[in-house]
Amino acid sequence: MTGDETRIFGAPRRRQHRLLGWAMRLAGTFLSVLGALSFIAGVSRTRTILSPLGVTEPLWYRVLVVGAVIAFGAASLLGGRRLRRRGRRHSVPVVRTMADAKRGPYVLYLRPFTSDVKGAAMPHAFSRFQQVGGSLVNTSTRTVEEGISRAFNRLARVIAVGQPDEALPLLGAARLYLPLNDWQPTVASLIDDARMVLLAAGTSEGTLWELRQCLQRRAPQTLLIAIYTDKSEYDAFREKADVIFQEEADGLRPGPGADRRPTRLPLCPPRSDSHSVKWVPLPRGYIRFDADWTPHLIWFDPTSVRGWTEEARHRRMNREQLVPFMEVVIRGLAAAEDAADQADVGRCVTVAGLESAVRAARSAGAEDHTPLGLLLSGTGRFLAVGEPEDSAVGGRDARDGSAAAITMGGTTDMDSDSDTDTRQLAAQAGGQQAFMIDLSLLSVEEIVRERRAAGAMDADTLQVEFSRGGRLRGVCHHSAERAAGEPSVLADEGRSRH
Repeated sequence: MTGDETRIFGAPRRRQHRLLGWAMRLAGTFLSVLGALSFIAGVSRTRTILSPLGVTEPLWYRVLVVGAVIAFGAASLLGGRRLRRRGRRHSVPVVRTMADAKRGPYVLYLRPFTSDVKGAAMPHAFSRFQQVGGSLVNTSTRTVEEGISRAFNRLARVIAVGQPDEALPLLGAARLYLPLNDWQPTVASLIDDARMVLLAAGTSEGTLWELRQCLQRRAPQTLLIAIYTDKSEYDAFREKADVIFQEEADGLRPGPGADRRPTRLPLCPPRSDSHSVKWVPLPRGYIRFDADWTPHLIWFDPTSVRGWTEEARHRRMNREQLVPFMEVVIRGLAAAEDAADQADVGRCVTVAGLESAVRAARSAGAEDHTPLGLLLSGTGRFLAVGEPEDSAVGGRDARDGSAAAITMGGTTDMDSDSDTDTRQLAAQAGGQQAFMIDLSLLSVEEIVRERRAAGAMDADTLQVEFSRGGRLRGVCHHSAERAAGEPSVLADEGRSRH
């Protein structure tokens, strides 16, 4: 394991206490229920407040009491909601090492810290007064960033760099904390290995540096720009981003030509009816890129859809505008990963080669629990096999094969007779480098037997799939004669969790 992978990251100013967090959530729930009942009771009494029948208190007293009950209910609803959100911050995952960050596929969320104010908001589509009125009809504590993280969790877990001085991590992506004077090398490494990078638009020097790194290190289909800002701020970002695109133009589009022009981000389109805007969605838009870095902007327009309620308009806007856009993004990501995956096919170890490595390990006296190091591409293809005595990555015992020890970067020493540099074997599969995985010798033998039983031939290659948490999910084999794009044979998930 390299020094970068064992480096300890920082932590939030306050220590997270899960029990305290759960207590705050329970207290917030009780306060919300009490507030709801008080609010309903106060509102119901407004219908009889002017009725003098059987009432001896003066009118001003009755108005004061009902108003106090309604105010108490509203305050309790808002306070309970914020208390529950505060409690949930005690359970946000905090990444402490680079190896922990790269234990499996991840989406890297980069943003200027100033956007955290909007990301931590709890908007609601029913009310134009998003911070107050919405809380009275919906007590959900889901923030804007949580909505983004849940959407991209379908691709991989989402991680982000937290503000160094924040008390507790904000809800949404898992956080890692870096020093203000030494964050760029770590972020550059995270950009290299992410499955996708989600970059929030901004004009700060840090955001523009991150944009330049993405242009230099990422495949275009694996970069997505989120827009939180209004039109004027987006135009300012667009002007500065166009300068970066122009400076990096030589490395963006392959092939010379007089008609080749630097990429320019699209202009912000006008709304269908700018006078009827009652709420603004967050993010306000996204920018994706084709394989030749041609940008495409979607600017969400709630005035272009119709519905009986604001919530219905919100759902329809997502269905008609966001969903088709994200389908194109996912197809582009799959195309980039498939291209990198196909580049790995010619250098993969075969089933017969893996069997030979297992027999050689047995001949050398290896036992069932002896760890065997496997070099995998960014898409999980078996590239090479390491010596058993050299494969104890990070000092973790592979006796329990259910949780594989992963080291990114492919830096573990391989066969000394091989002149191949493992870093040169690394394939940019959606931005992911090759990595080492430790499996017990018995687990490798079971994988080979299962693949043989499923019809794998000597020249076939193997590929593994991982869950978002980094655990081994399944193993499939690819026939050497299989046509491109034909589905592979996947092992049963229950039997493949060695």
